[in-house]
Parts: sequence; C-alpha cells; structure tokens
Amino acid sequence: MFQVQKKPIHPDYYKYPSSDGEPMAETTLHFRWIVKIKENLETLTADKDIFVAGDLLWYPVQGHTNICKAPDVMVVIGRPKGDRLSYLQWHEENTPPQVVFEIYSKSNRRRMNKENLLKFYEKYGVEEFYSYDPVKNIFVVHVRHGDKLAPLEGLQKWVSPLLNIRFEWNEERFEIYHPNGRHFISFEELERKNRYLTMEYQEVQQLRLQERKRLVEVEKRADLEKQKAEIAEQKAKAEKQKAETERQRAEAEKQKAETERRKAEAEKQKAETERQRAEAEKQKAETERRKAEAEKQRAEAERRKAEAERQRAEAERQRAEAAEKSKKLLAKKLKELGIDPETVS
Repeated sequence: MFQVQKKPIHPDYYKYPSSDGEPMAETTLHFRWIVKIKENLETLTADKDIFVAGDLLWYPVQGHTNICKAPDVMVVIGRPKGDRLSYLQWHEENTPPQVVFEIYSKSNRRRMNKENLLKFYEKYGVEEFYSYDPVKNIFVVHVRHGDKLAPLEGLQKWVSPLLNIRFEWNEERFEIYHPNGRHFISFEELERKNRYLTMEYQEVQQLRLQERKRLVEVEKRADLEKQKAEIAEQKAKAEKQKAETERQRAEAEKQKAETERRKAEAEKQKAETERQRAEAEKQKAETERRKAEAEKQRAEAERRKAEAERQRAEAERQRAEAAEKSKKLLAKKLKELGIDPETVS
C-alpha cells in the first residue's frame, strides 16, 4: 500500500490531481539541471526536516483544485521528508514552499507558463524564487520584500539566505555551490567520480589485504607477548592479593590491639572511678565520725555541766539544811534561855 510520510494516504490526495499534464522537462539539458539542483539539495538537507521535491503539484488552498503549480524544484523548510502524491499545504501545517527553482525550456507555451508563475509565488508565500535559462545562460533572483518578490539586478554572486548555497554567474557560465564551497555536481560528474573512487577503493583494498597479512603475523607475535604479559599480570595480581591479605590481617591485629587497649583504658578509668568513689565514701565516713565525736564531746560537756549543776545544787541544799539546823538549834537555845527567837533579828 502506498504511504505518505509513513501514514495511510488521506482521501484528499485522491481529490486533487497529481499531474498537470505538462512534461517534467522538454530537453535533456533542462532535465539535467532540474535533477542536478534537486539531488544536490537532497544531499545538502539529508539530516534535516527539509522536504525537497521536483515537479510536484503544490495546492496552497483547500477546496480549489485549479489553484496549483508544479515548481521544477521546491524546498519546504520545517516539513519532514517522505513520499507525497502532491503537496497539499493544509496537510503540511499550512507551510508553503519557501524556495522554488524554475528551469526555462525552449517551449514558448511552457515559457509563458513559467513567466506567469511570479504572481502565483508572490501570492502564496514563496520567499526565494530562482529561474534559469540554460540555453541563454540567464539567471534571475527574486526575493521577498513585503508582499512582493523583487528581482535583484546587477549581481554576479548571491548566497541564499534560507539555504546558504552560493550562486555565481556571468555571460559564459552559471555555478551553484554548497555551503562548504563544493560545487553542485551532475550525475555524469558523480559517475566519473565514482569510477575513480572505485579504482582507488580497489587499490586500497589490495593494500589492506597486504597489510592484513602483515598484521596477522604481528598479531600472532602480539598474542604471545600478550599471553606472557597476562601470566606476569596474574602473578603480580596474586602477589598483590597476598600482600593485601597480609595488610588486612595486620590491620585486624592492629584493630584488635587497639580494642584491647581501649578496653584496658576503660577498666583503668572504671577502677579509678571506683577508687575515687571509695575515697569519697571514706572521707564521708571520717566526716561522720568526727561529727559523732564532736557530738559525744558536746554531750559529755553537757553531762559534766549538768553534774556540776547537780553538785552545786546539792551543796546549796546541804548548806541550806545546815543553816536551817543551825537556826533551829539557835532558836532552841534561845527558848531555853527564855528569849523569844522572833524578837531576835
């Protein structure tokens, strides 16, 4: 089944004719120029979303099958490559061809049709219009200024603003160049170039065959050296692994010793903490003992003081008893003497 841009063909493509009834070219010279421009532009835009076509009908307005033209070569920037029955602009995000090429032939009727294209291209959005008469060697450049395609006169060189290709012309010749400076080549030039490249390729292939034989011998020697190197590498690797194992073992011993040292240090710190705690308990007990001794001494002092008070009171009591006895004895003697004790002061 025919595909358009890798999608099933749209019914519109059956409604709009894919041919205008005109031949693509009326002379071999005319045909060669169309193919030369079209194929070189295909090469130039190979890796870009730029659609290039030759003698493809372009319909700019939907519903009008009579509004169409088939440029000898047209370039649409921003549209993907792919096969099309015709260029229906409304199926192409309404993008018109920006660059068109027309190659004039000897046919008066075809020449008149070509000359009437300018208004069509002006109206429907072409930015650059290039026409060439290969018989008379006349090249004309039209570029858009506002809503008009204006001719550029008095030039012998021109670089396309959109394609960056260069045109050079004078009374004797007309050439087109790629942006890298390489000129557009024809199929004949390409064939000659291909034949030359084929011969070069065969010579290169012969040299490559000889070189390959030499490389086979070199590779054999290299394989032996490689095997020797691999054995040495394996040995070195084994030594390295052994050294790494020893290093890891030494590191483990070191870590173990460090763990033991830290453990001993922790035990030492723990013992010191216990010693300090015991010392603190001892000091606390000594303080309690001294406090108890002080209390004992105070109590003893209080006891001695109380004993002294008791002894003093006892002495006072005894003294008072003695005084009372003396008083009673004196009163008795006074009474015996017939003296009233009350009258004696």
